[in-house]
Amino acid sequence: MHDRLERITQRAETHPKEVFNNLFSLLTLELLGDAYRKLKRDKAPGVDGVTVNHYEANWQGHLQDLIARLHRGAYRPQPSLRRDIPKGNGKTRPLGIACVEDKIVQRAIVTILERIYEVDFHDTSYGFRPGRSCHAALSALGQIVATRKVSWISDADIRGFFDHVCHERLVELLRQRIADPKMLALIQRFLKAGVMIEGQRRTTDEGVPQGSVLSPLLANVYLHYVLDHWFQREVKPRLQGEAYLVRYADDFICAFERESDARRLQEVLPKRLAKFSLELAAEKTQLLRFGRFARRDCQRRGEGAPGTFAFLGFTHFCGQRRTHRFKLKRRTAKKKYQAKLRDLKLWLHQHLTTPLSEVWETLNAKLRGHYQYYGVNDNWPWLMKFRGAAKQLVYRWLNRRSQSKSKNWSQFDAYMDRFPLASPKKLVDLIAMSRARGSTLGDL
Repeated sequence: MHDRLERITQRAETHPKEVFNNLFSLLTLELLGDAYRKLKRDKAPGVDGVTVNHYEANWQGHLQDLIARLHRGAYRPQPSLRRDIPKGNGKTRPLGIACVEDKIVQRAIVTILERIYEVDFHDTSYGFRPGRSCHAALSALGQIVATRKVSWISDADIRGFFDHVCHERLVELLRQRIADPKMLALIQRFLKAGVMIEGQRRTTDEGVPQGSVLSPLLANVYLHYVLDHWFQREVKPRLQGEAYLVRYADDFICAFERESDARRLQEVLPKRLAKFSLELAAEKTQLLRFGRFARRDCQRRGEGAPGTFAFLGFTHFCGQRRTHRFKLKRRTAKKKYQAKLRDLKLWLHQHLTTPLSEVWETLNAKLRGHYQYYGVNDNWPWLMKFRGAAKQLVYRWLNRRSQSKSKNWSQFDAYMDRFPLASPKKLVDLIAMSRARGSTLGDL
Protein backbone atom coordinates (compact mmCIF):
# COMPACT_ATOMS: atom_id res chain seq x y z
CA MET A 1 0.00 0.00 0.00
CA HIS A 2 2.78 2.43 0.87
CA ASP A 3 4.45 1.74 -2.49
CA ARG A 4 1.21 2.41 -4.36
CA LEU A 5 0.74 5.71 -2.54
CA GLU A 6 4.35 6.69 -3.28
CA ARG A 7 3.75 6.04 -6.97
CA ILE A 8 0.77 8.43 -6.89
CA THR A 9 2.97 11.13 -5.35
CA GLN A 10 5.65 10.60 -7.98
CA ARG A 11 3.07 10.69 -10.76
CA ALA A 12 1.55 13.90 -9.39
CA GLU A 13 5.00 15.52 -9.26
CA THR A 14 6.10 14.52 -12.75
CA HIS A 15 2.72 15.06 -14.42
CA PRO A 16 1.13 18.26 -12.98
CA LYS A 17 -1.92 17.92 -15.24
CA GLU A 18 -2.39 14.17 -14.80
CA VAL A 19 -5.97 13.10 -14.03
CA PHE A 20 -6.14 10.04 -11.75
CA ASN A 21 -8.83 7.50 -12.58
CA ASN A 22 -8.13 4.48 -10.35
CA LEU A 23 -8.12 5.79 -6.78
CA PHE A 24 -11.10 3.92 -5.36
CA SER A 25 -9.21 0.61 -5.60
CA LEU A 26 -6.76 1.97 -3.01
CA LEU A 27 -9.50 1.76 -0.36
CA THR A 28 -8.26 -1.59 0.92
CA LEU A 29 -8.54 -3.36 4.26
CA GLU A 30 -4.94 -2.37 4.98
CA LEU A 31 -5.63 1.33 4.41
CA LEU A 32 -8.85 1.25 6.46
CA GLY A 33 -6.94 -0.47 9.27
CA ASP A 34 -4.33 2.31 9.27
CA ALA A 35 -7.13 4.89 9.29
CA TYR A 36 -8.83 3.14 12.22
CA ARG A 37 -5.62 3.10 14.29
CA LYS A 38 -5.27 6.87 13.85
CA LEU A 39 -8.65 7.58 15.45
CA LYS A 40 -8.62 9.37 18.78
CA ARG A 41 -10.23 7.33 21.54
CA ASP A 42 -11.75 10.16 23.62
CA LYS A 43 -14.03 11.76 21.01
CA ALA A 44 -17.82 12.02 21.24
CA PRO A 45 -19.86 9.46 19.26
CA GLY A 46 -21.93 10.31 16.20
CA VAL A 47 -25.63 9.75 15.58
CA ASP A 48 -25.33 5.97 16.05
CA GLY A 49 -23.87 6.38 19.58
CA VAL A 50 -20.94 4.05 18.78
CA THR A 51 -17.63 5.10 20.33
CA VAL A 52 -14.17 4.00 19.21
CA ASN A 53 -13.96 1.78 22.30
CA HIS A 54 -17.19 0.02 21.32
CA TYR A 55 -15.97 -0.42 17.76
CA GLU A 56 -12.70 -1.86 19.05
CA ALA A 57 -14.42 -4.90 20.53
CA ASN A 58 -14.67 -6.46 17.05
CA TRP A 59 -12.78 -3.98 14.88
CA GLN A 60 -11.46 -6.56 12.40
CA GLY A 61 -14.94 -7.92 11.72
CA HIS A 62 -16.34 -4.38 11.43
CA LEU A 63 -13.65 -3.41 8.92
CA GLN A 64 -14.22 -6.55 6.86
CA ASP A 65 -17.91 -5.68 6.64
CA LEU A 66 -17.12 -2.04 5.87
CA ILE A 67 -14.75 -2.84 2.99
CA ALA A 68 -17.29 -5.26 1.51
CA ARG A 69 -20.04 -2.61 1.57
CA LEU A 70 -17.70 -0.01 0.07
CA HIS A 71 -16.77 -2.12 -2.94
CA ARG A 72 -20.25 -3.39 -3.73
CA GLY A 73 -21.64 0.16 -3.50
CA ALA A 74 -23.80 -0.45 -0.42
CA TYR A 75 -21.97 1.91 1.95
CA ARG A 76 -23.86 5.11 2.81
CA PRO A 77 -22.46 7.74 5.20
CA GLN A 78 -24.68 8.68 8.10
CA PRO A 79 -25.57 12.30 8.86
CA SER A 80 -23.20 14.15 11.14
CA LEU A 81 -24.38 15.15 14.61
CA ARG A 82 -24.55 18.95 14.81
CA ARG A 83 -23.21 20.70 17.90
CA ASP A 84 -22.85 24.47 18.22
CA ILE A 85 -19.67 25.58 19.97
CA PRO A 86 -19.05 29.19 21.12
CA LYS A 87 -16.71 31.35 19.02
CA GLY A 88 -16.00 33.79 21.85
CA ASN A 89 -17.86 36.79 20.34
CA GLY A 90 -21.35 35.77 21.36
CA LYS A 91 -21.78 33.70 18.19
CA THR A 92 -21.47 29.97 17.70
CA ARG A 93 -19.77 27.74 15.15
CA PRO A 94 -21.53 24.57 13.96
CA LEU A 95 -19.46 21.44 14.56
CA GLY A 96 -20.25 18.16 12.81
CA ILE A 97 -19.54 14.92 14.69
CA ALA A 98 -19.26 11.94 12.34
CA CYS A 99 -19.77 8.28 13.19
CA VAL A 100 -16.72 6.06 13.73
CA GLU A 101 -17.16 4.23 10.41
CA ASP A 102 -17.48 7.48 8.50
CA LYS A 103 -14.34 8.83 10.17
CA ILE A 104 -12.42 5.73 9.07
CA VAL A 105 -13.50 6.07 5.44
CA GLN A 106 -12.86 9.82 5.42
CA ARG A 107 -9.39 9.33 6.88
CA ALA A 108 -8.60 6.76 4.19
CA ILE A 109 -9.79 9.14 1.45
CA VAL A 110 -7.62 11.94 2.88
CA THR A 111 -4.60 9.62 2.91
CA ILE A 112 -5.05 9.01 -0.82
CA LEU A 113 -5.92 12.54 -1.95
CA GLU A 114 -3.12 14.15 0.06
CA ARG A 115 -0.67 12.32 -2.18
CA ILE A 116 -1.96 14.39 -5.09
CA TYR A 117 -2.85 17.72 -3.54
CA GLU A 118 0.20 18.13 -1.31
CA VAL A 119 2.11 18.28 -4.59
CA ASP A 120 -0.32 20.83 -6.06
CA PHE A 121 -0.84 23.15 -3.08
CA HIS A 122 1.16 26.37 -3.06
CA ASP A 123 3.58 27.21 -0.28
CA THR A 124 1.27 30.07 0.69
CA SER A 125 -1.19 27.60 2.26
CA TYR A 126 -0.65 26.47 5.86
CA GLY A 127 -3.93 25.30 7.33
CA PHE A 128 -4.59 21.61 8.06
CA ARG A 129 -1.62 20.34 6.09
CA PRO A 130 0.99 17.79 7.21
CA GLY A 131 4.02 19.39 8.86
CA ARG A 132 2.50 22.90 8.88
CA SER A 133 1.12 25.01 11.68
CA CYS A 134 -0.25 28.39 12.70
CA HIS A 135 3.19 29.36 13.96
CA ALA A 136 4.68 28.55 10.55
CA ALA A 137 2.11 30.82 8.88
CA LEU A 138 2.86 33.62 11.35
CA SER A 139 6.58 33.14 10.77
CA ALA A 140 6.21 33.33 6.98
CA LEU A 141 4.10 36.48 7.21
CA GLY A 142 6.64 38.06 9.57
CA GLN A 143 9.50 37.32 7.20
CA ILE A 144 7.62 38.80 4.23
CA VAL A 145 6.76 42.01 6.06
CA ALA A 146 10.27 42.41 7.51
CA THR A 147 12.37 41.58 4.45
CA ARG A 148 10.29 42.24 1.34
CA LYS A 149 8.95 45.40 -0.25
CA VAL A 150 5.74 45.57 1.74
CA SER A 151 3.98 48.86 2.46
CA TRP A 152 0.31 47.81 2.43
CA ILE A 153 -1.72 45.02 4.01
CA SER A 154 -5.09 43.85 2.71
CA ASP A 155 -6.95 42.14 5.54
CA ALA A 156 -10.02 40.31 4.25
CA ASP A 157 -12.44 37.76 5.71
CA ILE A 158 -14.67 35.29 3.87
CA ARG A 159 -18.13 35.25 5.38
CA GLY A 160 -19.11 31.80 6.70
CA PHE A 161 -16.76 29.98 4.33
CA PHE A 162 -17.34 26.42 5.59
CA ASP A 163 -21.11 26.90 5.39
CA HIS A 164 -21.16 28.20 1.80
CA VAL A 165 -18.84 25.95 -0.19
CA CYS A 166 -20.73 25.11 -3.40
CA HIS A 167 -20.88 21.32 -3.82
CA GLU A 168 -21.18 21.46 -7.60
CA ARG A 169 -18.21 23.81 -8.01
CA LEU A 170 -16.17 21.73 -5.55
CA VAL A 171 -16.74 18.57 -7.59
CA GLU A 172 -15.79 20.47 -10.77
CA LEU A 173 -12.51 21.50 -9.14
CA LEU A 174 -11.83 17.97 -7.93
CA ARG A 175 -12.31 16.68 -11.48
CA GLN A 176 -9.24 18.63 -12.55
CA ARG A 177 -7.18 15.92 -10.84
CA ILE A 178 -9.63 13.08 -10.14
CA ALA A 179 -11.54 11.19 -12.84
CA ASP A 180 -12.42 8.10 -10.80
CA PRO A 181 -16.26 8.08 -10.77
CA LYS A 182 -16.46 5.84 -7.70
CA MET A 183 -14.20 8.12 -5.64
CA LEU A 184 -16.05 11.25 -6.73
CA ALA A 185 -19.40 9.59 -5.96
CA LEU A 186 -18.18 8.63 -2.48
CA ILE A 187 -17.07 12.20 -1.75
CA GLN A 188 -20.44 13.50 -2.96
CA ARG A 189 -22.22 11.12 -0.61
CA PHE A 190 -20.36 12.65 2.30
CA LEU A 191 -21.25 16.15 1.11
CA LYS A 192 -24.95 15.21 0.85
CA ALA A 193 -25.11 13.04 4.00
CA GLY A 194 -26.98 15.73 5.93
CA VAL A 195 -26.87 16.75 9.58
CA MET A 196 -28.87 15.73 12.63
CA ILE A 197 -30.06 18.72 14.68
CA GLU A 198 -32.11 18.04 17.82
CA GLY A 199 -33.23 14.69 16.45
CA GLN A 200 -34.26 16.08 13.05
CA ARG A 201 -32.34 15.21 9.89
CA ARG A 202 -31.67 18.13 7.57
CA THR A 203 -30.24 18.05 4.07
CA THR A 204 -26.94 19.74 3.23
CA ASP A 205 -27.08 21.47 -0.14
CA GLU A 206 -23.93 23.51 0.44
CA GLY A 207 -20.97 23.74 2.79
CA VAL A 208 -18.61 21.24 4.39
CA PRO A 209 -19.14 20.35 8.07
CA GLN A 210 -16.45 21.68 10.39
CA GLY A 211 -15.06 18.96 12.58
CA SER A 212 -15.12 16.24 9.93
CA VAL A 213 -11.88 14.52 8.89
CA LEU A 214 -12.46 15.15 5.19
CA SER A 215 -13.63 18.78 5.34
CA PRO A 216 -10.22 20.48 5.85
CA LEU A 217 -8.79 18.83 2.74
CA LEU A 218 -11.85 19.67 0.64
CA ALA A 219 -11.75 23.26 1.93
CA ASN A 220 -8.08 23.53 1.01
CA VAL A 221 -8.77 22.17 -2.50
CA TYR A 222 -11.56 24.73 -2.93
CA LEU A 223 -9.46 27.70 -1.82
CA HIS A 224 -6.41 26.42 -3.69
CA TYR A 225 -8.22 27.04 -6.97
CA VAL A 226 -10.43 29.93 -5.86
CA LEU A 227 -7.69 31.96 -4.16
CA ASP A 228 -4.10 30.60 -4.05
CA HIS A 229 -3.69 29.43 -7.66
CA TRP A 230 -5.59 32.43 -8.99
CA PHE A 231 -3.43 34.84 -6.97
CA GLN A 232 -0.16 33.26 -8.13
CA ARG A 233 -1.01 32.72 -11.80
CA GLU A 234 -3.41 35.55 -12.65
CA VAL A 235 -3.12 38.34 -10.09
CA LYS A 236 0.63 38.71 -9.45
CA PRO A 237 1.71 38.89 -13.12
CA ARG A 238 -0.67 41.85 -13.64
CA LEU A 239 0.63 43.90 -10.70
CA GLN A 240 3.28 46.62 -10.84
CA GLY A 241 4.97 45.81 -7.53
CA GLU A 242 5.63 42.86 -5.26
CA ALA A 243 2.68 41.00 -3.72
CA TYR A 244 2.37 38.07 -1.32
CA LEU A 245 -0.38 35.88 0.11
CA VAL A 246 -0.36 33.86 3.34
CA ARG A 247 -3.41 31.67 4.04
CA TYR A 248 -4.36 29.44 6.95
CA ALA A 249 -7.62 27.62 6.14
CA ASP A 250 -10.07 30.45 5.30
CA ASP A 251 -8.01 33.18 7.03
CA PHE A 252 -5.64 35.00 4.69
CA ILE A 253 -3.53 38.14 4.49
CA CYS A 254 -2.28 39.83 1.31
CA ALA A 255 0.81 42.08 1.41
CA PHE A 256 1.67 44.62 -1.30
CA GLU A 257 4.41 47.00 -2.26
CA ARG A 258 2.06 49.46 -3.98
CA GLU A 259 -1.24 50.89 -2.80
CA SER A 260 -2.67 50.76 -6.32
CA ASP A 261 -2.09 47.00 -6.50
CA ALA A 262 -3.74 46.46 -3.13
CA ARG A 263 -6.79 48.45 -4.19
CA ARG A 264 -7.03 46.52 -7.48
CA LEU A 265 -7.15 43.26 -5.54
CA GLN A 266 -9.84 44.57 -3.22
CA GLU A 267 -11.91 45.50 -6.28
CA VAL A 268 -11.66 42.13 -8.04
CA LEU A 269 -11.63 39.79 -5.00
CA PRO A 270 -15.39 40.03 -4.27
CA LYS A 271 -16.12 39.22 -7.94
CA ARG A 272 -13.76 36.26 -7.86
CA LEU A 273 -15.33 34.85 -4.70
CA ALA A 274 -18.86 35.40 -6.01
CA LYS A 275 -18.12 33.02 -8.91
CA PHE A 276 -17.74 30.29 -6.31
CA SER A 277 -20.74 31.23 -4.09
CA LEU A 278 -18.57 33.05 -1.53
CA GLU A 279 -18.57 36.63 -0.30
CA LEU A 280 -16.37 38.93 1.74
CA ALA A 281 -17.41 40.16 5.18
CA ALA A 282 -17.22 43.90 4.44
CA GLU A 283 -17.08 44.83 8.13
CA LYS A 284 -13.94 42.71 8.57
CA THR A 285 -12.15 43.86 5.42
CA GLN A 286 -9.61 46.68 5.55
CA LEU A 287 -6.63 48.14 3.71
CA LEU A 288 -3.91 49.69 5.85
CA ARG A 289 -0.46 51.14 5.50
CA PHE A 290 1.94 48.70 7.14
CA GLY A 291 5.59 47.69 7.02
CA ARG A 292 9.11 49.02 7.44
CA PHE A 293 8.30 52.51 6.17
CA ALA A 294 4.72 52.78 7.41
CA ARG A 295 5.54 54.91 10.44
CA ARG A 296 7.52 57.38 8.32
CA ASP A 297 4.85 57.55 5.60
CA CYS A 298 2.04 58.00 8.14
CA GLN A 299 3.90 60.89 9.79
CA ARG A 300 4.52 62.58 6.45
CA ARG A 301 0.84 62.42 5.61
CA GLY A 302 -0.40 63.29 9.07
CA GLU A 303 -2.21 59.98 9.44
CA GLY A 304 -1.06 59.19 12.97
CA ALA A 305 0.30 55.78 13.90
CA PRO A 306 0.18 52.87 11.41
CA GLY A 307 -2.84 50.62 11.68
CA THR A 308 -3.02 47.11 13.11
CA PHE A 309 -4.56 43.88 11.82
CA ALA A 310 -5.57 40.56 13.37
CA PHE A 311 -4.45 37.19 12.03
CA LEU A 312 -4.68 33.78 13.71
CA GLY A 313 -5.56 35.19 17.12
CA PHE A 314 -2.80 37.83 17.22
CA THR A 315 -2.89 41.58 16.70
CA HIS A 316 0.01 42.60 14.44
CA PHE A 317 1.48 46.08 14.76
CA CYS A 318 4.53 48.06 13.66
CA GLY A 319 7.17 48.15 16.39
CA GLN A 320 10.85 48.88 16.81
CA ARG A 321 13.92 47.06 17.98
CA ARG A 322 16.27 48.60 20.53
CA THR A 323 18.30 49.84 17.58
CA HIS A 324 15.16 51.73 16.37
CA ARG A 325 14.88 49.52 13.31
CA PHE A 326 11.48 48.21 12.25
CA LYS A 327 10.12 45.06 13.84
CA LEU A 328 6.79 43.35 13.26
CA LYS A 329 5.34 42.71 16.70
CA ARG A 330 2.40 40.63 17.88
CA ARG A 331 0.22 40.45 20.95
CA THR A 332 -2.79 38.35 21.85
CA ALA A 333 -5.82 39.81 20.09
CA LYS A 334 -8.11 41.47 22.62
CA LYS A 335 -11.18 39.53 21.47
CA LYS A 336 -9.34 36.22 21.79
CA TYR A 337 -7.97 37.20 25.20
CA GLN A 338 -11.41 38.11 26.54
CA ALA A 339 -12.98 34.99 25.01
CA LYS A 340 -10.37 32.75 26.66
CA LEU A 341 -11.07 34.31 30.04
CA ARG A 342 -14.84 33.90 29.59
CA ASP A 343 -14.35 30.24 28.71
CA LEU A 344 -12.14 29.73 31.74
CA LYS A 345 -14.64 31.45 34.04
CA LEU A 346 -17.48 29.28 32.71
CA TRP A 347 -15.41 26.12 33.07
CA LEU A 348 -14.57 26.93 36.70
CA HIS A 349 -18.23 27.62 37.43
CA GLN A 350 -19.14 24.18 36.04
CA HIS A 351 -16.69 22.50 38.45
CA LEU A 352 -17.64 24.02 41.79
CA THR A 353 -18.05 20.57 43.34
CA THR A 354 -15.30 18.73 41.45
CA PRO A 355 -12.40 17.55 43.65
CA LEU A 356 -9.77 20.24 43.84
CA SER A 357 -6.92 17.99 42.68
CA GLU A 358 -8.75 17.12 39.45
CA VAL A 359 -9.59 20.75 38.73
CA TRP A 360 -6.03 21.90 39.38
CA GLU A 361 -4.54 19.35 37.00
CA THR A 362 -6.90 20.29 34.17
CA LEU A 363 -6.55 24.00 34.90
CA ASN A 364 -2.79 23.85 34.52
CA ALA A 365 -3.19 21.86 31.29
CA LYS A 366 -5.45 24.64 29.95
CA LEU A 367 -2.91 27.30 30.92
CA ARG A 368 -0.04 25.39 29.31
CA GLY A 369 -2.09 25.05 26.11
CA HIS A 370 -2.64 28.82 26.09
CA TYR A 371 1.05 29.51 26.60
CA GLN A 372 2.03 27.00 23.94
CA TYR A 373 0.01 28.77 21.27
CA TYR A 374 0.28 32.43 22.30
CA GLY A 375 3.86 32.20 23.56
CA VAL A 376 5.61 33.92 20.64
CA ASN A 377 8.09 36.77 20.32
CA ASP A 378 7.05 40.01 22.11
CA ASN A 379 3.92 38.50 23.66
CA TRP A 380 5.33 37.65 27.12
CA PRO A 381 3.48 40.53 28.87
CA TRP A 382 0.15 39.23 27.58
CA LEU A 383 0.95 35.70 28.75
CA MET A 384 1.63 36.99 32.26
CA LYS A 385 -1.48 39.16 32.08
CA PHE A 386 -3.53 36.08 31.25
CA ARG A 387 -1.96 34.13 34.11
CA GLY A 388 -2.72 37.00 36.51
CA ALA A 389 -6.36 37.15 35.36
CA ALA A 390 -6.64 33.37 35.69
CA LYS A 391 -5.28 33.61 39.24
CA GLN A 392 -7.98 36.17 40.11
CA LEU A 393 -10.68 33.87 38.71
CA VAL A 394 -9.33 30.88 40.65
CA TYR A 395 -9.25 32.88 43.89
CA ARG A 396 -12.91 33.83 43.55
CA TRP A 397 -13.78 30.26 42.47
CA LEU A 398 -12.14 28.78 45.57
CA ASN A 399 -14.11 31.10 47.82
CA ARG A 400 -17.38 30.13 46.15
CA ARG A 401 -16.93 26.42 46.83
CA SER A 402 -18.36 26.91 50.33
CA GLN A 403 -20.85 29.30 51.93
CA SER A 404 -18.19 31.03 54.00
CA LYS A 405 -15.08 32.66 52.56
CA SER A 406 -12.42 29.97 52.78
CA LYS A 407 -9.22 31.87 51.95
CA ASN A 408 -7.85 35.38 52.04
CA TRP A 409 -5.09 36.44 49.68
CA SER A 410 -2.29 35.53 52.08
CA GLN A 411 -3.70 32.03 52.52
CA PHE A 412 -4.26 31.74 48.79
CA ASP A 413 -0.66 32.74 48.04
CA ALA A 414 0.55 30.15 50.53
CA TYR A 415 -1.60 27.56 48.78
CA MET A 416 -0.18 28.66 45.44
CA ASP A 417 3.33 28.11 46.77
CA ARG A 418 2.43 24.46 47.42
CA PHE A 419 0.33 23.97 44.27
CA PRO A 420 1.47 26.58 41.75
CA LEU A 421 -0.39 27.63 38.66
CA ALA A 422 1.45 26.82 35.45
CA SER A 423 3.66 29.65 34.18
CA PRO A 424 5.01 30.25 30.68
CA LYS A 425 8.48 28.78 30.25
CA LYS A 426 9.74 29.97 26.89
CA LEU A 427 8.60 31.64 23.70
CA VAL A 428 8.40 30.23 20.19
CA ASP A 429 11.01 32.11 18.16
CA LEU A 430 9.16 32.97 14.97
CA ILE A 431 12.14 34.88 13.66
CA ALA A 432 14.35 31.79 13.93
CA MET A 433 11.64 29.79 12.14
CA SER A 434 11.72 32.38 9.35
CA ARG A 435 15.47 32.08 8.97
CA ALA A 436 15.25 28.29 8.90
CA ARG A 437 12.73 28.35 6.06
CA GLY A 438 14.20 31.36 4.26
CA SER A 439 15.21 29.30 1.25
CA THR A 440 11.54 28.59 0.44
CA LEU A 441 10.37 32.19 0.61
CA GLY A 442 10.80 32.60 -3.10
CA ASP A 443 7.86 30.26 -3.62
CA LEU A 444 5.59 32.77 -1.93
